[in-house]
Amino acid sequence: MRTKFILTIAGLIILFGIGNYYIGLRLWQSIGDKVAPGLVNYYWIIFSLLAGSYFLGRLGAICFPGDFSDRMIWIGSYWLGLAFYLCLFWLAYDIVAIVSSFIGFFPRGISSYSNGIGLSILAAAILVVAYGARNACTPNIRRYDITINKSVDNCTELHVVLISDLHLGILVGRDRLRRAVQIINELDPDLILMPGDIIDENIGAFVENEMPEILRGIRSRLGIYGILGSHEYIYGHSEKAITCLKRAGINMLRDQYIKLPNDVYIVGRDDLFREQLVGTPRRNLTTILQGCNREFPIILMDHQPVGLEEAALQGVDLQLSGHTHHGQIFPINLLTQKIFKIDWGYLRRGPYQVIVSSGFGTWGPPIRLGTISEIVDITIKFIPHA
Repeated sequence: MRTKFILTIAGLIILFGIGNYYIGLRLWQSIGDKVAPGLVNYYWIIFSLLAGSYFLGRLGAICFPGDFSDRMIWIGSYWLGLAFYLCLFWLAYDIVAIVSSFIGFFPRGISSYSNGIGLSILAAAILVVAYGARNACTPNIRRYDITINKSVDNCTELHVVLISDLHLGILVGRDRLRRAVQIINELDPDLILMPGDIIDENIGAFVENEMPEILRGIRSRLGIYGILGSHEYIYGHSEKAITCLKRAGINMLRDQYIKLPNDVYIVGRDDLFREQLVGTPRRNLTTILQGCNREFPIILMDHQPVGLEEAALQGVDLQLSGHTHHGQIFPINLLTQKIFKIDWGYLRRGPYQVIVSSGFGTWGPPIRLGTISEIVDITIKFIPHA
């Protein structure tokens, strides 16, 4: 599993390198070669540093943590978004230009490498990223009213706030976290659930920016429960992440369950990435749920929206997941719709129900296009005792 993970990452890096070379070549052909043709070597040095800034920053955060590495990550993250749309726009234009060479779609005299075309594509990509950055920082409250056909003592309704994929760290910082805490407290929930990716990989920025103390400002009557996601494992700091999150007042569940005073079970599964990055598989759901009374409601947190059939067979009433970000940026959301049976929203199969959040934060490019940043407000009704 580790080999597969490493090969996947290597393949993505190679694809990223090819895409950046394509972008750099097109930008030089359309703009640089006409503005400053004698500076081609300097252009490629600067472009290479820009294209590699995200990876240099991530490597620096491990070997030489500090402000410089953080700035490189910040610059590189925005470049990821800009490069993605530059590549899409140039590909679209080149395809149309090739077709036009056969059918005469473009007027004669228009070149694929003209200054005007290059500047137009660059400006369009910048505007898209700027809009996406603003959209990513504007959280929405998404509401669900659902019913679990089970009875619990002295409780006919449970108000739950679900906030997944915060990715707290360098890019999703203190100000956005304070805003999230404010929204949650205004919703006045009974219970808060955080199904993974609370911390964005390296926990250094999370601790140094005093985010555990900010999280302790969240108020709820029945507590805050969370699980680990893929990103708490990526840097190999899952145990430190657990310690920091507990310090933040979050009760972390690792392949285990707790029973609330109102007889509702909250189950937390470890993430699938545990096996790929640590080498030990998570426990199966049958083992985790041993001792649960299926007559009472069972709410499961699983970071990735997978294992739906298993959860349904084991009597889970409601599964809460994140991870997908609903693709985060168009058209990747079209891909996540194909990968997952549900990549965002609500699904019901008999008594089994699933809610998948698009998440609060972002990973990679700090933008959202065609998706939303959200905090999920869930009202769960139970049937009264006969």
